[in-house]
Amino acid sequence: MNKSFVYKLIIGIVGVCSAVMWLIGAITGGVLGFFTLGWAIAVFSGITGLVFVIRAFLDKTNVQLKRFYVYFGCALIGVCVFAVIGELFVVQDKLIMPIIAVVITVALLLGFLAIGGKKWDEGDNQKPGYKTYRERKAEEEQAKSQDENK
Repeated sequence: MNKSFVYKLIIGIVGVCSAVMWLIGAITGGVLGFFTLGWAIAVFSGITGLVFVIRAFLDKTNVQLKRFYVYFGCALIGVCVFAVIGELFVVQDKLIMPIIAVVITVALLLGFLAIGGKKWDEGDNQKPGYKTYRERKAEEEQAKSQDENK
C-alpha cells in the first residue's frame, strides 16, 4: 500500500469519525452531548496536524515539501489548541499572542529537525569532490589522448 494513500486514509477516517461524533452529540443530548462543533474541529485538526508532522519525518521527499508538512501540521495543531481552549473556557485576550508565539516557534523547531539542517538550495558545487566543467573536460581530453596513444 502506498504511504501517501495511508496518510489520506487516516485523515479521511478521522474526518468521518469527527463528523459522526458531532452528529451523535447533536442527536443525543446525554452521553455525547458535550461533543460540539468545537470538539470536532479540535479532534480533526489535531490528528491531521500530527499526521502531517509525522509524514515530514518519515517521508523521503525534498526539503521544501518536508518544511511545508511541518508548518502546515503545526498550523493545524494550533487550530486544535485554540478550539480546545475555546471549548474549555473563554479565551482571554492576553493569552492569544503567547499561544501563537509558542505554536510558531515549535513549528520552526520541528521544521529544522525534519530537514536535518539541509539547505534547500544546496548545489552540486558545494559537495566534496565536485569538479567544474573545465576540470571535467580536461580529464576527458587527457583520457582521450591516453586512449589514442595506446
